[in-house]
Amino acid sequence: MAKKSTAASPEFVSIFTFEELLQQVEFDLRIKEFVVMEIDRANYAVKLNVPYRSDYFCIFMVQQGSIRFRLYESSYEVEKGDVVFCPMSETFWVEKISEDYSSKYIFFSVDFISQAGFNYKSNNVMKSLSSDPTHIIRSEPDLYRRLNFHLDELKALNNTEKDNYYFNEMIWHHFSLVIYEIDNYFKKIEQPHQVTLREDELTTSFFILVQDHFKDEHNVQFYADKLCISRKYLTKVINKTMFKSPRDIIHQVLAVEARLLLKNPNLNVGEVASQLRFSDQASFSKFFKKHTGKSPMEYRKDDLY
Repeated sequence: MAKKSTAASPEFVSIFTFEELLQQVEFDLRIKEFVVMEIDRANYAVKLNVPYRSDYFCIFMVQQGSIRFRLYESSYEVEKGDVVFCPMSETFWVEKISEDYSSKYIFFSVDFISQAGFNYKSNNVMKSLSSDPTHIIRSEPDLYRRLNFHLDELKALNNTEKDNYYFNEMIWHHFSLVIYEIDNYFKKIEQPHQVTLREDELTTSFFILVQDHFKDEHNVQFYADKLCISRKYLTKVINKTMFKSPRDIIHQVLAVEARLLLKNPNLNVGEVASQLRFSDQASFSKFFKKHTGKSPMEYRKDDLY
């Protein structure tokens, strides 16, 4: 984790920059807005009891040993099996790190979050997670196992040496699931009413169906039929577990895919609309502007210049 020092009152704070972090990656990245790395005591760049701050987000999963860090006046110790979400721009101090410490990290930039549809400045998942810089998940082996799988997939998909035609779609899929898994965990423990196993399973099944069919099927009724439940019940469950409607989630995934397709200079706006099964270019443009604040042509122009 490369760093540089900058003056900050009342003491110097070492800044971790994403650009310097990328210089440490040992293989070429397809998308240079996120990276998955394994860090142990030997290659941990942080000095004890020195203030640091990063200009990117981070999630890390402790695989061995333990680490104790301080935010403001409180200290937190995490150990094997714990997961920590770290928002950007929070000043922290590492107080202790065990000799056998090792963790799997995913570092990601603000741009990557925005491209994935999680605008941390708005009232959504990223703001929810960033509101408390001490989000720690403990004693959740099944969740830990799923997150570990997604991070391994993200690392492989972002390596240019690995062949994968659908790497973009699969990266958004796995990254979205990482964020939703973490946010869903905290929402469940904060909820006054417990989410049932059935509701949890339906939510997971709904997300899988959306990833498989969102290009062709925009209607909530299709997904309700696939799950053999009513549209009303599906809406009730998703609102309870995710604090969003099924329609909002389908549209969010569509908007992400639309941005990806518009980056392809070989596709015109009409072809993008057709690939996403909009009835015509006008309806697609209206949808895109509603969800991004820009017309498809404005978005493409801004992306190019």
